[in-house]
Amino acid sequence: MNTNHPIWHDPIVAEIHATRDRLANQYQNDLVAYSKAAETHCRMLGFNVIEQDKHLRHTHVSNIIEYASI
Repeated sequence: MNTNHPIWHDPIVAEIHATRDRLANQYQNDLVAYSKAAETHCRMLGFNVIEQDKHLRHTHVSNIIEYASI
């Protein structure tokens, strides 16, 4: 890595990282708990939440794993 350049600070990226850290702490790094809370919040806002077929989800993950192992 070239260390001759000053470190670039983007306030938007910093805000995203701070939000990620705050949510991780709030939900004790439990992605399932966070996902359920996010889904509940979206439903309260009137969004339609569509469940994905488990077979399709499995196929998608399998394709990612297969692609990553190439």
